[in-house]
Order: sequence, then structure tokens, then C-alpha cells
Amino acid sequence: MSAILNPPYVPIPGIFLLLFEVMIEFNKSEWANAEFSQEYIENSDIYIVERRRLLEILRSFYNHFINKKPNIRILDLGCGDGIITHELLKVNNSISATLIDGSEDMLNKARKRLTGFNHTHFIKASFQEIIDKNLVQGNFDFIVSSLAIHHITMDEKEALFRSIYSHLDTDGYFLNIDVVLAPTEALERWYLLLWKEWIDERKTLLKNRR
Repeated sequence: MSAILNPPYVPIPGIFLLLFEVMIEFNKSEWANAEFSQEYIENSDIYIVERRRLLEILRSFYNHFINKKPNIRILDLGCGDGIITHELLKVNNSISATLIDGSEDMLNKARKRLTGFNHTHFIKASFQEIIDKNLVQGNFDFIVSSLAIHHITMDEKEALFRSIYSHLDTDGYFLNIDVVLAPTEALERWYLLLWKEWIDERKTLLKNRR
């Protein structure tokens, strides 16, 4: 069985206005810039609405649907600094994990974060390369992606989802935590307002803690 899920409704969709609607060739994008990637990582709790809650939902989903299986294999698409895989390994450190990202800088941060976990494999590749070069090998119990797939075009998403489905075990799951486009311009403007309010609140909170 497979599942493509969005998290319970929180005002996350506004974030899409900050990020790219369509991903250009990866090495020309800002995510290939180490300074940009580091700034994003350091401020992710500010930029990503209810980030900690999303991680709690991730762990709950994993525990409920997957954790009782033996010899679990997971695939983390657009892994960034490895926080998603790390959260899962904290629940079950015997997981065998494959992490893919188009940024070498992000992969290096993921390697550092996951130091001490023995069953990890890292692949440098964009989503386009995953589609075109068929880089993923074998099947997985759990394929997960967080705030990454929205960067690519609709045609690329369709091709990627087909690839993901082909690499799921019979009773495997795909969890996609991502932003969505508002159905109307009015909602889009409201999402952006909510997102700006969230950032201002987080910045004020951090400032008061100093």
C-alpha cells in the first residue's frame, strides 16, 4: 500500500511564495550555494511554520505505519541536512537509510549529523537526475520528502511520483510533507500574511530570549 499525504492543516502553504515555483537546473539554483544553504538551515525554525510539530507528525506516522516491520529501508528525497532521517533514526537506529540531495554542501551536513549511524548511504543528485538516470536502486518500506518536491515542474513531479511508486515495497508508504499552491489569489495573499506574521513572532521570541 502507498500513501501520499500532506500534514494536518497548518498555515504552511504561504511558504511557497518564498521558494521557487519551478526549479531551474540545480547547479544554477540558490540551493547549490553553500552560504544560502547554511542561512536556511540556521533559520529553518523561523522560515518553516510549525516545523517542530511537523517533525512530531513524521515520527507519529512512522511509528504507526512502519516501525514494526523488520529490516526497514527508507529513502529520503531532497534530504537537506538530514534532519528527517535523523528523526527516524532516533526512533529506530537499525534503519537502513538512503539520502539524496542535489547540494554537496547539504549532503556534507547530513553526513555530519548522522555520524555514528552505520546504515546510511548518500547520493548527490537533483530530482531531474533521479528521473533521467534511474539512480535509485531497490525497494523501500518508507520514502519521504520534506519541502522539496514543489521546486520541480508538474511533468517532473509526475515522472518522479511514478519512480517513487516503482520503488515502494508492496506495503510501503510515501510521505510528502510539502507546500501547496493556494486555490485563489485572496487565499494566497492571506497565506503570505500568515507566514510573515509567523516570522515576526519567531524573531521577537528569539530576541527576547537573548
